[in-house]
Amino acid sequence: MLFLTTLYQKLVQVRKTIAIGKTKAISGKIFLNSDDSFDTISIIKVDLSTLKSDQERRDRYIKTKTLEVDKYPFAEFYPRKIEGLKEIKDGTYDVKVYGKPKIKDVIKNVVWIGKINIKDNKANVLLKTEFPFDYFNLQKPKVPVVIEIDDPIVLEVEGTFDIKKN
Repeated sequence: MLFLTTLYQKLVQVRKTIAIGKTKAISGKIFLNSDDSFDTISIIKVDLSTLKSDQERRDRYIKTKTLEVDKYPFAEFYPRKIEGLKEIKDGTYDVKVYGKPKIKDVIKNVVWIGKINIKDNKANVLLKTEFPFDYFNLQKPKVPVVIEIDDPIVLEVEGTFDIKKN
């Protein structure tokens, strides 16, 4: 499973580029009820200390100043409802997943939009959401002459889940 964090970065006096932080350190389980809601014990955890981009200096700043990974090492996601997936059977589905991420000590509502492809009891997922830094009370990085990061933060999840039916 791959968790992509995309930050739009403006290199001062140079040009606008996109910074991508990635990690494979994701764990958790989700339990889908028959009414398209997720069981309240469903949780996905992301180890933020493993986020890496193409610039170590930026990574260090994001981890220490913005995310404070020494104090808050994990981001969590509590899925609550899914739209667009009426049955768990082979096929590709356009979906919206509603839930509550917890970043640092802030929990807010977000909607992830994307696709789920189900085949042979596996779900390949590609979902995306975005929000401004201040939605989760995150300090927007701004280092003179090095980087200034603009809103929004764009999060993408790409991965495969095993499907087990009761």
